[in-house]
Amino acid sequence: MSFTIKDVARLANVSIATVSRVLNRSKPVSPEVREKVMKVVDELGYNPNPVARTLIMKESMLVGVLISDVANTFISMFVRGIEKELFQHGYTTLLCNTNGDTDVELHYLNLLSDKYVDGVVLLTSAPKQEQIDFFNKYDIPVIFSSHTDKDSRFPCINIDDYQASYDAAKYLIGLGHRSIAFFCGPMEYYQTIRRFDGYKQALADYGIEYQEKWLFDKDYDIESGYKSGMELFAQADRPTAVCCVSDMVAIGAIRAAEDSGVSVPEDVSIMGFDDIPIAGAYRPALTTIHQPVYDLGAGSAQMLLKQIREKGNYIREAKILPHEIIERESCRALTD
Repeated sequence: MSFTIKDVARLANVSIATVSRVLNRSKPVSPEVREKVMKVVDELGYNPNPVARTLIMKESMLVGVLISDVANTFISMFVRGIEKELFQHGYTTLLCNTNGDTDVELHYLNLLSDKYVDGVVLLTSAPKQEQIDFFNKYDIPVIFSSHTDKDSRFPCINIDDYQASYDAAKYLIGLGHRSIAFFCGPMEYYQTIRRFDGYKQALADYGIEYQEKWLFDKDYDIESGYKSGMELFAQADRPTAVCCVSDMVAIGAIRAAEDSGVSVPEDVSIMGFDDIPIAGAYRPALTTIHQPVYDLGAGSAQMLLKQIREKGNYIREAKILPHEIIERESCRALTD
């Protein structure tokens, strides 16, 4: 026999709206009422039809999370924070790996809209035109995570990329380094530009001339760090330090140094960015910029849930979480 939400409400002696609140965790109810409703649900073996619930309540309890690289440790830590927070509120996460391809990303966004997701977390980039056009067309709550919307159109959560990179370069300058290379990501990314600008401004503020030959704009992975390192360490007048856009890039740079006969940190100091778990376990352990990755993920989920609940009354937020420098073994002070 098939039971309905009306049967549950009748046997529990509560309203249909109260049963809905209990099952969807949409509004608070007393522990006594929740226990009474759930007892009837268990006795009847009631299983609400998710499609019907979506059509009636206009809620699917599904959230899409778009990422650029499922193998990236930073991203996996970020997603863990998102998933845990959403799960605690009864939401299921649909993870979509775009591999950094805009066409793939748009395919997933259209697919998610067809699934009536309640919201989307984008971990792929700062807002670009294709995304702007999509969210102008479809009124779906969205958070841009670990990126900043420079035009203040969308809610976002991030650290201050400019200041963090500035602080990294300033730290190396404080150790006595006057020749500092920069291994960054693709310059079409706003995040990359902000980190590059912070690095460059720190040099300018301390009277150090920027050297374009020491800028390498590849990607955020180990392979990119290795390739950039092999190119840099082949130069006759190599710098004494390298600022890297990510810990993965820094690890690649250390490997390149080893293969080039260059010692870290004796011959060159290498600075990471992110503070992923391997940063402290690698040898030499990475001095790096620490991002509160898990908190950024959980914060993304909290902001999205607030946007979903407040709907038309939601006021756009732009949150900046703090960063800090973690000193380990990959950087040293110059003595002469």
